[in-house]
Amino acid sequence: MTTKQSVFDLQADLCKTMSNATRLKILHCLRQAPRCVGDIAQMTGLAQPTVSQHLAILRSRGIVAAQRANGEAVYQIADPKIGRVCDLMREVLAEQMAQQVQLFQTLDHKQHRYPSPQAESK
Repeated sequence: MTTKQSVFDLQADLCKTMSNATRLKILHCLRQAPRCVGDIAQMTGLAQPTVSQHLAILRSRGIVAAQRANGEAVYQIADPKIGRVCDLMREVLAEQMAQQVQLFQTLDHKQHRYPSPQAESK
């Protein structure tokens, strides 16, 4: 990190890290409990090398932390606020989807209310 990076640059970097569906799946697994790579791979259906690569990225950004237990790394979310960020994003998505559904219902209702131009020409 350079001293010239702004808070916006840092925020953008964090958002880039979180903008990957595979990483979000991994974080979802880790919200339930700390887990090893094999458990995460099994829960997500991803290959272990893929999980390891994404965990390394998440770890380098301080999103997850690892501890050794019985000779293997066990990963957990480093800050509970990360889970809240995911919840907030899902709330925003749910609200956006509800608005879209409402818009489509309004459009559909308007289409049934007025005859189509083809029906008028007959």
